[in-house]
Amino acid sequence: MKKIFLLLVLPFISSFAFAECKTSNVYDEIACYEKELKSNKTKLNQTYQKLYNTMDGEGQKILETSQKNWLLYKNSHCDELVSYLSSSVQGAGSKLINLSCNADLIDQRIKQLNQIEK
Repeated sequence: MKKIFLLLVLPFISSFAFAECKTSNVYDEIACYEKELKSNKTKLNQTYQKLYNTMDGEGQKILETSQKNWLLYKNSHCDELVSYLSSSVQGAGSKLINLSCNADLIDQRIKQLNQIEK
């Protein structure tokens, strides 16, 4: 059952992939995602701080709570659920799935924070 579910979910998960990280070599893709993830984390922190600095004390507390809850969701989703589902994938595939999931959710969060700012 787990394998069937994974086969159904895997195409959706792989849609998280950034086009520039699509190569024929899984190890090149992993290196690309690690670089992309590091860059996205930096962008997320900058975007968060920029928005945080424009808010009053109450807004800052709400944003902090929102960010903590989002991090719990991201970690639960990518690091636990997706990792569990991809655990039957052999080799470096599970790491690639986890990295692409994290990179995609962080990219989505950056867009969400930017929309709030406008």
